[in-house]
Amino acid sequence: METTTAVMWLTLTALATSPRDNFTDESSDYSVSTSPGKSPSFSPSSFSSSFSVSPTLSQVFYVATCTIAAVGTLANAYVLLALLLSKSSRVSNINAFITHQTILDLTACVFLFTGLVLKPAKMNYSLALFVCWFFKAYTISSSVGNASICGLMIITFERYVKIVHPVAYRNHYRPWMTRAGIAIPWIFGICTSLIPTWVTTKVVRDRCIRGRIGSNPVEKLVWSVAQFLLLYLGPLVVFVVGYWKIVGVIRRQRKQVGQTQAHRTSTAATAADATSKRNEINVIRTMVLVSVTFAVCFVCMRTYAILTSLKAVPGMGALYLLFSVFSYTNRCLNPFIYATQYKVVRRWWKVMVCRVVRHNHVAETSIMPSTAHTGEKQESHMTTQNI
Repeated sequence: METTTAVMWLTLTALATSPRDNFTDESSDYSVSTSPGKSPSFSPSSFSSSFSVSPTLSQVFYVATCTIAAVGTLANAYVLLALLLSKSSRVSNINAFITHQTILDLTACVFLFTGLVLKPAKMNYSLALFVCWFFKAYTISSSVGNASICGLMIITFERYVKIVHPVAYRNHYRPWMTRAGIAIPWIFGICTSLIPTWVTTKVVRDRCIRGRIGSNPVEKLVWSVAQFLLLYLGPLVVFVVGYWKIVGVIRRQRKQVGQTQAHRTSTAATAADATSKRNEINVIRTMVLVSVTFAVCFVCMRTYAILTSLKAVPGMGALYLLFSVFSYTNRCLNPFIYATQYKVVRRWWKVMVCRVVRHNHVAETSIMPSTAHTGEKQESHMTTQNI
């Protein structure tokens, strides 16, 4: 609650500041009335004009970002399809949370790719502002990305309570908590990205210009530090502490199982308990990998934002584009982690491969007899002619 209040306070501060000083940090060309020679927003040519990089380097970053967005869209769509079609994906709350995470990553990749390839067209100011707010300023992609970070924290907290405090989890967990865990990330993304971006983004002289919170260096530094704490350091502390406690509990349980296994009389109960433990460990391993990927991909961008506010490094250059590509990579890597580590998705993939192989085998066996029968007829016909 205190975090949300702080974010709203910073947003209201940005509303009260003069907008003239906010449109100097980030900008991208977007033609409202189509003027000759105007480049598409976030195209390679606008990279070289909006950022202090060479045209060749801007082309590399543009192609890399488009590739990451396209691959992320396809990979997240595949994982989402696997989660929705798998029968075992509805048996626990963690599957609902992971499905929600996949939806967030897919939405972020779709809006990022759309903003990259969207071409300028003749339109009035209202429509141009709508396109600028939703696509050219990458507001939705950034907001959903922040929501995904909050979703990872909620998954960590849910796993922590279930494994470290199982009695309290069974007694107090209710279905509405799952729905709340899905709604809270969206609220978090709106407060930390959507509102601040819409406040500081406008169409000025046929350009979609995205500014930054704050009209002086102090306010910009405060906002950068707040983003670093809310979107990187805070989640990282939650991941490290939560999964450290979880791994410790799992190790103790393994020792207890080994000591009491000789006294058990029910083989079925032992097998069921072992299966449950394996499923829990699979979920934990998957989410730990996702958390580590988040920490590696975002450390450069969050640190760079603070250094930029301190004027220690240039604001818009090759490093900014490189670190942006790193942060976009996180949304592309998550579905591959789910596909290779998460048991539900991996099992669905094996089932689909087996069905395709079986279908091809049946098709081949149905074609072979008919081909052999046709060959026998041709051989008989040739023999008759020879006689």
